[in-house]
Amino acid sequence: MLITAILFSCCQPSSELQNAGSTKGQKLSGKNKEKTYTVSGKVQQTFSYCGGARPSEEMLEKLATPSSYPGKKFYIRKGQINSLQEEIVAEFVSDTNGLFSIHMEPGTYSIILQEQVSKIKVEDYANKNQKIDEKCLNEWWGKPYIVLVVMDQNINDLNFIFRHRCFITNDIPCITYTGPLPP
Repeated sequence: MLITAILFSCCQPSSELQNAGSTKGQKLSGKNKEKTYTVSGKVQQTFSYCGGARPSEEMLEKLATPSSYPGKKFYIRKGQINSLQEEIVAEFVSDTNGLFSIHMEPGTYSIILQEQVSKIKVEDYANKNQKIDEKCLNEWWGKPYIVLVVMDQNINDLNFIFRHRCFITNDIPCITYTGPLPP
């Protein structure tokens, strides 16, 4: 039995065994009712120090320690790239503990972020305090957060970790804050 999860991203997911979770808005397409397998894991987040009084080592360590990321929404398309040619076949949201679980038929899937569902435009994220690398943004949009290959058994150890950057309100890696810093 072989299971493969190929990971692509600026924010590389890591593996950690985790069961249970929450599904929301799950839908699967397909004419043949194939056997489905459970895909589950955890979504976590870390934070950056964003200025102010010099932090203690303990505070920096706490910011860098992954914690649950509740309410993070993901979408699933068939294939290995994010393409508008492929419809969304499923979606899921992490629960209050950052856990998720969804049932998938065997196949190769692209798990994408909410910002990758529609074609992305620089002007949607541009403002006077942010610099956007347009080439990076377009390349990022086409790459799934992960490519997931479901074969013949459950996958229950996915762990997605997002690092929140200062003054950026989304998980798109191609945006840099250029505005004023706190004292």
